Amino acid sequence: MSALTDAFETQGVACSNLGSPFMGRLFRCLSEFWPSGTALAGKCDSFDGDIGPAGASLPLRIAGGLHALRLRGDRELAAIYPPNDPDEDSFRAAILGALRDHDTFLTDWINSPPQTNELRRSAALIPGARIVAAQFDLPIFLSELGASGGLNLMWDQFALQGNGWQVGPENPVLTLTPDWEGPAPQGADPVITERRGVDLNPMDPTQPDDLLRMSAFLWPDQPERLEMTRAAAGSV
Repeated sequence: MSALTDAFETQGVACSNLGSPFMGRLFRCLSEFWPSGTALAGKCDSFDGDIGPAGASLPLRIAGGLHALRLRGDRELAAIYPPNDPDEDSFRAAILGALRDHDTFLTDWINSPPQTNELRRSAALIPGARIVAAQFDLPIFLSELGASGGLNLMWDQFALQGNGWQVGPENPVLTLTPDWEGPAPQGADPVITERRGVDLNPMDPTQPDDLLRMSAFLWPDQPERLEMTRAAAGSV
């Protein structure tokens, strides 16, 4: 078993366990039918060190490139991506066809590591900030390392909603609805005076190419994540 095959299988199990059967299926296909002799395969072979989820994350880079092609309107991929549920032969043919036909695009795409703006993380930031705001009654200066497009620096514009309660602004950019147990979060509305994010490869969500990259690394069978990302990006 090659290192890349092993990385595909490991990533596939992780994605399946995290609620993405499509990604699990995609990585099973890639682990079994990965084509050699392409520029993409050669580029992957040139990576040193850990290429799996704890390192360079080559599987997620490749999957992100395929999703980017789908988001750009590739018809063959559109036919086998969610919400469609194709048979195995059609699925494999479309994936292998995309790897062949878009070899140059995908080889260039994997130069950059995965970047996501998982907005559901703000569901933990909002209640914590409310407690801090009530305790100290001071303005907040937000800083984030690895901010990518900086969408999680906007959590004060998001509402948090549970069973019979909601906190946040009256007209939120989006509303987060996590599985919440216990009473509504207490505290005060925080006042953000400044926000700064840094990243080795910062993204600008107002730029179509950057928004495409941010969107492509979201998993295709979890459309609510894509909807939230686009809603937040549209308010920047």
